[in-house]
Amino acid sequence: MTYQMLNATLVNLEFDGTVSPGLAESYEFNDDFTTFTAHLRKAAKFSDGSPITAADVAATFTRHIGVKDSTIGSTLNRVASVVADGDDTVVFTFPAPFPSFVSALSQGALGVVPAASLEDADAYYTAPEVTSGQYTIDAGWASNRLELTANEDYWGPQPIVKDLTLTVIEDANSAISQLQSGQIDFAGDLAPNFITQIEGTDGIDVLMSDVFGFFDVRLNNRSGPFSDVNMRKAVNAAIDREEIVSSIWGDNNSPQSGFWPDSMEGHVDRDVKQDLPAAKKFLADTDCADGCSVRMMYSDQDFPFSGQLALMVQSQLAEVGIEVQLEKLDASTMIDRLFAGEYDMVPGAMASSGNVPDPLLANALLGTGFLKAEFTGYNSDEMNGLIQTVNVNDGDPRTKAIKQIEEQFVKDQPYVTLAPWVRGSASTLPKGVFALVGATAKMGSVD
Repeated sequence: MTYQMLNATLVNLEFDGTVSPGLAESYEFNDDFTTFTAHLRKAAKFSDGSPITAADVAATFTRHIGVKDSTIGSTLNRVASVVADGDDTVVFTFPAPFPSFVSALSQGALGVVPAASLEDADAYYTAPEVTSGQYTIDAGWASNRLELTANEDYWGPQPIVKDLTLTVIEDANSAISQLQSGQIDFAGDLAPNFITQIEGTDGIDVLMSDVFGFFDVRLNNRSGPFSDVNMRKAVNAAIDREEIVSSIWGDNNSPQSGFWPDSMEGHVDRDVKQDLPAAKKFLADTDCADGCSVRMMYSDQDFPFSGQLALMVQSQLAEVGIEVQLEKLDASTMIDRLFAGEYDMVPGAMASSGNVPDPLLANALLGTGFLKAEFTGYNSDEMNGLIQTVNVNDGDPRTKAIKQIEEQFVKDQPYVTLAPWVRGSASTLPKGVFALVGATAKMGSVD
């Protein structure tokens, strides 16, 4: 959230989820979508008054491309080069067509920084002194607080709020209490049970926004019981999504079965009801036909409702003879186990930066991607080929492949989706001042 406040992107993600020009005043692709040219605003400046040039953009993206195992690699591993063509023009080249690159550029992590600062990138990203976005740092981290002030040299309209303090409050009860007492004005990414507690409170608006992704239960496809597709399909049928969503989110979310959430192209309304007879039929063709035991790890540091979800999954799978042994871990240990593939089941979630499929596919389904299909080890030649078709095409071929991905997901069932990913927040601010938009934070501006 801080980075999004500090560094401007070439294009902006608006409150309604659409993309608009940012530092790039205009841009265009070549005929086969293998080159993207961005034309910068000549008036754009950093917070120290120096101009933002094409060299700064090229240096920023070249640095990101070169970082090993980057979390934004799902976007930039498809960029071959970024070069400055004069002071105001930047040319991106791709080894294969990349028609959705504009949407991918709205990710907050792709904000532009001064080229000179990247001589010591670690120092800069720890405490950026010169920024390109709506804000610059007024006072560094102290007592879990970071104080920002409006960047008077920002190219666009000034933000409605001149001075912004971001505070890390580890206890959600304390965050709600401080919101109610007026100590803070906005509490973001609240656990679902806190949202239901404060709904209807005078003076507090509850805000729900789609994150263009989903919550799920990851299944290890590489080894163990879930290397059998029938085991994965049995779990998919045995899970009671309606009970899970009602217990965790109340009326603020809806069940999902299938890959694409209802906020994204390709969504299909599938049956979300629990089907125990179907689950038992799938199990009859597995080593679990007469009962079996699986391990489910979870961490409440990952999602505050993980423990509640784990208990519900345990109870529901017991109805078909699957014993779930629960293991509560700290977040760091769980992440290590995920990358090592040392688990059977684990609560998870995956999202894209907007209504653009490429990043979600790269992280959640691509078997050769950095996250190995959301840590599951699922690796299907058919699915990888469909993802490649989405990546390099526009129009009808892309739309057709997106639909086929849904069908292939249901056929292979690499993991179990539960519900769309929604971000819950509460605010005493007037509407349009500040909000979480998709996977980014957005501050309203004064025209």
